[in-house]
Amino acid sequence: MEYWLAWFHEANEQAKQVAMAAERMGFAGVAVSDHLAIPTAYTSVHPSGERHIEPDTVIPECLITMATMAAVTTRLRLMSYVYVLPMREPFSVAKQAATLAMQSDYRLLLGVGTGWNVDEIQLLGHNPHRRGRRTDEMITIMRDLWDDGFAAFEGEFYRFDTAAQFPVPRETIPVLIGGKSPGALRRAARNDGWAGMKYTMGEIRGLVAALNAERRRYVDAHGEGRIPFRRYVMPDALPSHDVFHQLEDWGFDGVVVMVWWAGDPQHASLEAKLDAMQRFANQYITG
Repeated sequence: MEYWLAWFHEANEQAKQVAMAAERMGFAGVAVSDHLAIPTAYTSVHPSGERHIEPDTVIPECLITMATMAAVTTRLRLMSYVYVLPMREPFSVAKQAATLAMQSDYRLLLGVGTGWNVDEIQLLGHNPHRRGRRTDEMITIMRDLWDDGFAAFEGEFYRFDTAAQFPVPRETIPVLIGGKSPGALRRAARNDGWAGMKYTMGEIRGLVAALNAERRRYVDAHGEGRIPFRRYVMPDALPSHDVFHQLEDWGFDGVVVMVWWAGDPQHASLEAKLDAMQRFANQYITG
């Protein structure tokens, strides 16, 4: 079982020190959250039912944060958890992700989702009600560019003659999909894995069963992909050996853990964060 540190809603100042400590303590990687611009009067509801971000919530840019962390480590992997793809366009994302993957020696896992804050997506100029289909087209274009540097496309949202983007990654960039809707699980099954958010253990059991069924249908029709299919989740449960062993039994490759609650003033200092990380590592990673 891989243990990934959640880096959600944290400022810039401690990112490098936390990344270096996570590598030293044996965490497999750091999972970094994403938002761009939150409308002050947004009404969108997170799938958990909680209002877990406010317009002034601190959320540094995801890809730059991962690049910063990669620059001060050598083994630590970085995963966007998750990058809201359909409020961007595919060319910049493909270029940025490929550059980050190559410059980090392919330690990037690109976790993407369609997003839940429809107000934010609309603010950025896109129709939030068609974000699923846009996401599918964007992933196709990005993979085409990564494959040999050239892409042409004729779809609902993007239509263009052959365009080029170099250099080309030597290795496949894993694209994992976040979300729990039937469409999100089908999208995950077509790609390289699933990045599940904060769900109860009972909900996780049902979701991974549905995901596995979708993956079997996809593999039966199209064959296995070029890289192993991966399953990650952030459980809505207190850390315990029983929880982690159960997730492993259900086929999960890794778990994203909040060693401290996002925004907890008791863990505002770097020292408090490092102490909490060390206690977790001693109990679950190296203990």
